[in-house]
Amino acid sequence: MLKGKTKSGFAFEIQDERLNNMELLDALTELDAGDSTRISQVLKMLFSSEEKRALYEHLRTPAGTVPIEAVAAELEEIFASGQQAKN
Repeated sequence: MLKGKTKSGFAFEIQDERLNNMELLDALTELDAGDSTRISQVLKMLFSSEEKRALYEHLRTPAGTVPIEAVAAELEEIFASGQQAKN
């Protein structure tokens, strides 16, 4: 299980079976290669609908939008925390 809290304060808990998924790796690879449309698929594979909604609410701006860059930064931090936990 990957569990923690981002610097912005978003608490997450991702089950191992969600992480051990070849389709997730494919989507992350394509996202890393510049296909930003894959971020939605990555979120669906990692989080339940409620968890994804909680992330969006956490990142929502006063104008009511959820910046793509903020979501991407949270994902990067979540995966970085997983790498740190392995080391």
